Amino acid sequence: MNIDRRQLLVGTACSALTGAVGGRGVSPSRVEHDISGTEGWHPLTRSLLERAQRIGRGRNAPDRPMAERAICQFADASGRTKPLVIKWMDTPTDAFDHLSRFGLDTLLDMGTASFWRRAQPAVPLDEETFDRAFEVRMLANELLGVDEQDRVLTAPKLLAKSKAMSSNASDEEVFRVRAISAQIGWLETSMADVAAQAVANVELLLSSGVPEGSLAIDHQFRIFESYEYGLLATWGMTNDLICVPA
Repeated sequence: MNIDRRQLLVGTACSALTGAVGGRGVSPSRVEHDISGTEGWHPLTRSLLERAQRIGRGRNAPDRPMAERAICQFADASGRTKPLVIKWMDTPTDAFDHLSRFGLDTLLDMGTASFWRRAQPAVPLDEETFDRAFEVRMLANELLGVDEQDRVLTAPKLLAKSKAMSSNASDEEVFRVRAISAQIGWLETSMADVAAQAVANVELLLSSGVPEGSLAIDHQFRIFESYEYGLLATWGMTNDLICVPA
């Protein structure tokens, strides 16, 4: 079995962050993806794919109160004991600038993004279940525009590096900017990425015999709904969750 495919399915590797500098939001011009031929998947999985298709066609204005509600419900169900402070930033650039001011040492102490990845199901032992869930993940990636979202989130980091290099900054300063950019990336979660993973996880859990009304399934729905309500990305700090709307 291809190890890279397995790692992608269970979310143990971050999405590749590549692309050019861009502005806020995601380009509305996406290829229409056909979800016919997916009738063999569980009805709950298919319903999420249909919702993902509607998001891909164009989303409504972000609903911050509903997104916050979904975030808090997910945090409570995950057993979080510390109060969670949600801070909204208007754009990924605003979030990047805010985090940059903390300095490298403070950022290093914050660890890595883990808020949305606490409830990952176990990797299935049988090939058929794994392959079906992987196919769901690949389709969800396309429907939700995961690569486009990554380019939007990468833009501020690329711009900061470009400015440092073009300004004839010292090698030490360029290294500092690159290190800060990298660490901010470790704090960052693309909601399109975890929403696509959540769809695959639903199929995986259901195929493994987990009941529809289980907490594990509910966890995945909360993740998907947070993106559906217009949450573009989050950055997990010690007790704060920085949020940016789509």
